[in-house]
Amino acid sequence: MKEGKSTRDTGTAFLEIEHKFVVDARFDRERFFESCRALNPEGEKALEVLDTYYVPAQSTDHIYRHRLDKEIQQLTLKSREKDNEIRTEINLELGVHRSQGDAVSAWMRAVGAGPGQIIEKSIRVFDYADCEIVYYEAAHDGRQVNCVEFEAKHAANEAAGLLILQRYEEKLGFDPLQRAQTNLFDMLIPNH
Repeated sequence: MKEGKSTRDTGTAFLEIEHKFVVDARFDRERFFESCRALNPEGEKALEVLDTYYVPAQSTDHIYRHRLDKEIQQLTLKSREKDNEIRTEINLELGVHRSQGDAVSAWMRAVGAGPGQIIEKSIRVFDYADCEIVYYEAAHDGRQVNCVEFEAKHAANEAAGLLILQRYEEKLGFDPLQRAQTNLFDMLIPNH
């Protein structure tokens, strides 16, 4: 999950440098959480998140996400690549005092996006100075996927961001060759 991260001081201000791993029902999440805690995170939290995705009819190479949970509300533009390892991500903070869902939906209709597709997520976030590790269970219309994501924070460049991911993946036993290359939206809502 993207916090209000400040990357203006780097060349990666609007890049998401991330590896996602799909895990199955046998994945021991409690053991994974303990392993994350052993790396001394700066913070840990559990949240329920409602993400509504919009795909513009004329430009399917980008998707928009309206995220709402008890801590943040954002409208995000994400590039939609074949490989989601490094992609554009631009967040606009909308404030959490009240949902802007109706306004976002109206905006998306005005720019030619189809109706919003809702993905519900239960997440556990571990924040480190240079990385955010998130375990989540995501669902849409009877489909579910469980994932672990590693996202570099404040990386000076793409190569530095990938080294950050590698370091945490090695410590937690994840093989980068096994990462998913598809974004969550396309995993749960294929052919859209």
